[in-house]
Amino acid sequence: MKRLCPERIRGPSCGVPFPPDFLFGTANADHQVEAHDPAREDVWDLWERCQGLTPRGRGTDFWNRYEEDIAAAAGMGCKLFRFSIAWARVEPAEGDFDLAALAHYRRVADCICSHGMEAMVTLHHFVWPVWLERDHGGMIGDGFPDFFARYAAKVAEALGDRTDYWITFNEPSQLTFGYIKPWWHHRYYMPPGLPRGTSVDAEAEAVGKFIPNLFRAHARARQRIQQRDPAAKVGVNPLVTGFPTWLQMLMDWGACHRGLSEAVFKFTAGDALVRERGKVDLVIGGVSGGDQTRFEFSDPYLRTGKAVLVPAAHAGGDLASLAGKTIGVVAIGNQPEGWKRDLPASSRKKLFFNYDEARSSLAAGKVAAVYGDAFFLLPFELKGRERFRFLVTGLSDEHYVAVAPHGHAPLMEHVNRAIAGFERELAGYGREPWISHPEAVVKEVARPLSLHEVFAGEDSLPENISGTRGVRRILRRGRLRVGIRCDAPGASAECAGEGLEVRLARLIAREVLGDADALELVPLSPAGRLEVLESKTSWLNWAWRFWGTTSLIANANWWYLGTSGRLPEELCPAEAVGAQDFVGLDYYWGLPTRRLHQFRLLEEAALGRFLRAPVWPQGLFHALQRFHRWFPGQELLVVENGCVPHADGMTRGEYLKAHVAQVERAVDKGLPVKAYNYWSITSNREWGHAFDPNTDFGLCFVDLDKDPELKRVETAEVGVYRNLIREKMVDGRW
Repeated sequence: MKRLCPERIRGPSCGVPFPPDFLFGTANADHQVEAHDPAREDVWDLWERCQGLTPRGRGTDFWNRYEEDIAAAAGMGCKLFRFSIAWARVEPAEGDFDLAALAHYRRVADCICSHGMEAMVTLHHFVWPVWLERDHGGMIGDGFPDFFARYAAKVAEALGDRTDYWITFNEPSQLTFGYIKPWWHHRYYMPPGLPRGTSVDAEAEAVGKFIPNLFRAHARARQRIQQRDPAAKVGVNPLVTGFPTWLQMLMDWGACHRGLSEAVFKFTAGDALVRERGKVDLVIGGVSGGDQTRFEFSDPYLRTGKAVLVPAAHAGGDLASLAGKTIGVVAIGNQPEGWKRDLPASSRKKLFFNYDEARSSLAAGKVAAVYGDAFFLLPFELKGRERFRFLVTGLSDEHYVAVAPHGHAPLMEHVNRAIAGFERELAGYGREPWISHPEAVVKEVARPLSLHEVFAGEDSLPENISGTRGVRRILRRGRLRVGIRCDAPGASAECAGEGLEVRLARLIAREVLGDADALELVPLSPAGRLEVLESKTSWLNWAWRFWGTTSLIANANWWYLGTSGRLPEELCPAEAVGAQDFVGLDYYWGLPTRRLHQFRLLEEAALGRFLRAPVWPQGLFHALQRFHRWFPGQELLVVENGCVPHADGMTRGEYLKAHVAQVERAVDKGLPVKAYNYWSITSNREWGHAFDPNTDFGLCFVDLDKDPELKRVETAEVGVYRNLIREKMVDGRW
């Protein structure tokens, strides 16, 4: 871990007490903590299933254990607790409201009040009922604003007298990614998605319906809530990324003066700015999807995992037999540090840069075992294969993909068609425990692109690929240039036969050129197998991608540009201008000017890889300042701020102190900051991602996968937060 300067950890020490009515709090969300109910599924339940994502399962069982979590928050000194309503539970069928579910949520609010805390209720935390999407077009349907307002009115009727703050839509800017895809990503980040083959113009049109619909729904829900309780405070919490002031002003100018629709259209233009020309057209070389942030990548063609190879005569039966011995580690490629997790701590490690060298060392007795990808450790084509055996397999779950340079999405369409017909090539491998059954691989490849395909029962790949655009250079050349690892079957001298990945390359050549032999194989060093895809024009796509990432993925200002009257009326209808009672925001990550070249770290966060997310606490202060200028008479609430165990070289405790320091700085400057909410009270399911330290924001740890009792275990940050609250509310000192 890199050494942090004191200013980055602690921020300024203002020595100013927080206002006596300041609210420290914490939060959770229904889909992430409540157990799955098959009779009351929401759209994310369908999305997780059809996309092969991690399902929420039991969550943290908050439905039954809310008292425990609320008491834990109160024990830290919190005065605010945020939770969300599951619309699909409250209205499981159109117009059919479940009074028992509403009564349950009232009991949750009662429990919060009984512990001396104020309740903040979120009505729409990324999820909505299946019937709304299936029968009425979801959030872009004409009836959505009124459906949502009716639902809000029912909830307000049930627990309005127990609710202090209302959030209509959680992070509205993120919801746009159910309708548009970045040009470097060929699947939607979240539901509902649009039908396969939807044009860029149609995506822009969908967003053009979605944004005003969301503004109308918010305004009408606020009106219905305040009919029940005129003093109710209603707002939203856009996800805000920290950027230097000059860049933020440029992005806001672009949204207001060039038109948000144009920005969306350009951002989602179905291609890169230039088609990069690497030394090969494609790399097929044991690359997992997790390796890609710079290239086009295919659907998975193979599923395997980490394993340990030993001589056939090895006497041991498990990893304990390797304690104190030297183990060869092939640490190039997927999960390069996985050995630290999987191998005995007492063993000695020797690094190798390809599988041929590692196996030769094992055969010579120079190492006791070799750790790496099972598929490459012991391929069927290996000469003298009987000399080795696996000691253990299944230490990880990895999906191999083919990779192409930016700007070659049409080529990837051909690749995916070839992969869809790959089942017969896998038949010989399907009997092995260390590689997935062919049916499982093919099933994953054919995942629907949208919920539309789920409802319509259509989940096949497109029958027609749009012409030859993007593959013309290959057609002119008359052959496909494919890079494969030099230690893979088909390139390695230790293997007899062409190997599975070469067979896939032949299928792709036949798909593109009509001839499986129109193929040129280029052996590549495992360590440099992706470098051959880059070219001198890569920087142009880098710049184009930077603008796309910063102006839309990371810039949530469009919501407040709308409510402050800065957006065109066709995007923000007049009824939504000024329709808020406080300014809420979520803040997690940011980049100062000197780190803008690292903008892809923001993409890492967008993909759920939070350990690499960029931390910039000062960005929170800048956001509070900006929104205070826009809405000088309204309270500012930090609705979400939190961190995984460590990110960007900073521990969670350091992160917490640094961001509270920025709130203190804002208070010292006279900004009307009312609340700071830490996300989240416990571990939770992070929107389809596997549960691990990479996605765990909880103050109280819950082992969601392995603990049947779902015990809450306080982390060290519980004490940090408790002490911060005590100090800030007593005398303002660190």
